[in-house]
Amino acid sequence: MVLEKKFKIFYLFIILLCVTSIFYAFFVEYFLGYKPCILCKYQRVPYILGLIVALFGFVKPSNKRVIFYIFLIFLISMTLSGYHVGIEQELYQSIFNCSDDNLSILEEGKLLESLNVINPDCRNVNFAVFGVSLATINFVLSFVISSVSYYLYSYAKN
Repeated sequence: MVLEKKFKIFYLFIILLCVTSIFYAFFVEYFLGYKPCILCKYQRVPYILGLIVALFGFVKPSNKRVIFYIFLIFLISMTLSGYHVGIEQELYQSIFNCSDDNLSILEEGKLLESLNVINPDCRNVNFAVFGVSLATINFVLSFVISSVSYYLYSYAKN
């Protein structure tokens, strides 16, 4: 019973973190006007999945596999955000098309249209909190959550 209460607190924390993170990402995009790169958009997916899994875990805290799924989700999130941070720091090139090549368009109308849909380059940090990119914050959060969930999962197995 005590273990289930700890799991419920953990799931509630994950739910609040996921909702806050998703809300903040949309706030920065739609209200502050910063357009996210493709990797920033991909980094939202684990938070949506984490929210769904944590809601399920909160309803059924006795299911210990849910913690393992949260571990996997945030391990993937940590990998994706770590990859993004490496691109921001120019440690390596992106395998994704992180910028548009509008200069190859010859027709004036198509060029003007394409300027409205330019995706920001993944190397450029357009928005930062206290000088830290959102990808870096996501990396740290994902590392902490995956570490805690791994600990809770191994604690629950014993």
